[in-house]
Amino acid sequence: DDCDVTIVAGCGIHNCGVQNSEHSGIHTFHVGKRSKVRYVERHYGEGDGRGENIMNPTTVVEMDEDSYMEMETTQIKGVDSTVRTTNAKLGPRATLIIREKVMTHGRQLAKSDFTVDLDGEDCHTNVISRSVAKDQSRQVFLARINGNARCYGHSECDAIIMDQGVVAAIPEVTANCVDASLVHEAAIGKIAGEQLIKLMTLGLTEKEAEEQIVNGFLK
Repeated sequence: DDCDVTIVAGCGIHNCGVQNSEHSGIHTFHVGKRSKVRYVERHYGEGDGRGENIMNPTTVVEMDEDSYMEMETTQIKGVDSTVRTTNAKLGPRATLIIREKVMTHGRQLAKSDFTVDLDGEDCHTNVISRSVAKDQSRQVFLARINGNARCYGHSECDAIIMDQGVVAAIPEVTANCVDASLVHEAAIGKIAGEQLIKLMTLGLTEKEAEEQIVNGFLK
């Protein structure tokens, strides 16, 4: 109880062989009363082998009354297949903020699966995902928010698709209490042509302009 903690987790895979390499970690947090936790997670894959880099992290969060947790997860490059699962239960007046950044390329697949149970009176969650899908990669954003008491829940997915990329946003909000207030938003689209033209008039090539826009979007 009453603690203030920052946790940084960095997980990487280097695969230069022909077999698949997999990392499947489970991170469990029990956030005590009035405690504050900031969790920063970075996932990365590399290697010139023919085997796949597979990353399947699971995060479990239990929050006591008046606690606060902020999660920042980033997966930008080199992971061929990932299913990111997060399950959270919030007590009275607890707050959970999740910010996710994902970029895929080639034929990569990334799925984010969030379930947040708002069990305590006046608890609050905000689940935000920003992603970019390049080449023939595919992404799925699934956010389930269950309002089981007087509470506020919000989920938001903003995605850029490039080339033949595919993004599916599946927000699911369930109000099991008349005083639950739940909102979901989703926006998916390509880079606006006027943004590219503006940067190209400043001397950037089309590829350089795209990179600048993507970097700014994921910053």
